[in-house]
Amino acid sequence: MTQKASGSIEYEIDNADSNEKVLGFSEDIGKIPYASASQVTIEKLLPLVTLKPGAYSVRVTAVDRNANQSVQQQGSFTVRAD
Repeated sequence: MTQKASGSIEYEIDNADSNEKVLGFSEDIGKIPYASASQVTIEKLLPLVTLKPGAYSVRVTAVDRNANQSVQQQGSFTVRAD
């Protein structure tokens, strides 16, 4: 029997200087097209137009409820005024 995908993808963007959360949301893995219990591919465009110039960090956490595990990746980026 093949398990269905069960879990969530959580996104968070923080201001690197103040550690203030400026954007955060999650989505149910079961609603992502072609997600399986063993593999999920995500591609997400995030609305950054409201961010002020400065340094930010982005964190993406995948939570697998079937295996009761999670994995997290983090990166940084800079918004510049042109």
